[in-house]
Formats: sequence, C-alpha cells, structure tokens
Amino acid sequence: MPDGGTLTVSTTVRYISGHPEVDDGEYVEIAVGDTGAGMDETTLRRAMEPFFTTKPVGKGTGLGLAQIYGSARQAGGTVHIDSTLGQGTTVRVLMPCTDEEPNDPVQAVTPVDIAGTGSIKILLVDDDQDVRSMIASALECQGHYVTQAENGNAALVALQENVPDIAIIDFAMPGMNGAELAKCIEARWPGLPILFASGFADTDAVKQAVGNRAKILRKPFRVDELLMAIHRLGTFA
Repeated sequence: MPDGGTLTVSTTVRYISGHPEVDDGEYVEIAVGDTGAGMDETTLRRAMEPFFTTKPVGKGTGLGLAQIYGSARQAGGTVHIDSTLGQGTTVRVLMPCTDEEPNDPVQAVTPVDIAGTGSIKILLVDDDQDVRSMIASALECQGHYVTQAENGNAALVALQENVPDIAIIDFAMPGMNGAELAKCIEARWPGLPILFASGFADTDAVKQAVGNRAKILRKPFRVDELLMAIHRLGTFA
C-alpha cells in the first residue's frame, strides 16, 4: 500500500468440499487483506511461485508466499489469493481443524530463558533491509551487538574490521549467495559459527552447497527460535 490504506486480519471457520488440493472438511481460514495496488492476472497466477517477485533485485526474494503455501500444504491446508488491480489483495490461509490434543506439547522457550547468558557479537547478512532490521532489533533488545551487511562483499569487509562470535547469513542474495560467503568465511576465519536463516525452498540448496554441517533456521521464524538456534551453536557456552 504505497499510498497508505487499510490492513484487515480476520479468522473464521469454513467447510470446504470439492477442493482440488484439500480433503472435504472444516478449515480455519486466516485472512489478511489490504486496500493497496493489487495484482494483475499474470502476477496473480505466479504469486506463489518460489523466487517470483515484482520487486527489484535486493528488495525481496519472492519466497514469502511460497513459504506460506508450502507450510500450509504440509499441514493439509492450502492458500488462496483474491486480488483486483488497483483495489487490493486478500490472502486466505486454510488450515484443517482438529479436536485432537497434542501428543507432546512443545514447551515454548522465551527470550528471557537465554538472555542472561551474556552478550555476543553477531554479523547479520541479509539483502532484505526490512528483515535485516527486524532481526537486528530483536537481537539488540537481548543485549547483543549486531553488525549488519546487505550482501557478501559488505560482510567480508565487516569481518576484516571486526570478527564476530557468530555469523547469521541469508542464502538467496544477489551476487554472492550465502553458501559462497560461508566458504569464504571458512577459508579465512575457520571455526566461526555460521547459522543460515533462509527460506523453506533454500534448504536443499544450502545443504548441497555447504553439506550436512550447515545449520539452518527456516524463515519465517520467531525470536525465541532464533535465540535457541544461536544457543545450540554453542555461542553462549
């Protein structure tokens, strides 16, 4: 919504039948709608393709909707988009309802659980400025020191000036991708812990390029998941 507008988030329960992707039954619908620019038919048809984006290089990876669609399909749901050019877009995520109780309830790890383990220096490399700023702000709120880099070359310059305790690297970046940057880091600063914070569609590519030693945190993630991933690398030991 470049000129402003209204963002509406809503939920409802719907009965779905005859859908080509999901079984008949009740689904929770989570809808996020805007009154922004909308999409034409060509863009709408490709909106959930991995790496498809209408943004210029360095301003987006095209993985956001693809990740949401992949996560929904894994859970037995799906995603539908309604959009009209010049009027806005609504993304509807459909997730199957269940009455079952979780077999092994997950105990949430809150940031305070590991916030007292000491401050560390973190190099954060991501070409998306909004994502980079959000992650940096969350880490700085926990008392850590964050150096930001928008690409691989900027990251190497920052490393020469000050070696951090850990590097958090995006994979899909213009120019030098995350795997290429990791190889440079391993050659010049062996032993520096590296955490890939990357999209669902990147996982296989990261492992192919770097091997099983790659530590991957899939986007999107919560702050507590990020802190726990850092903790598991042994940085707080």
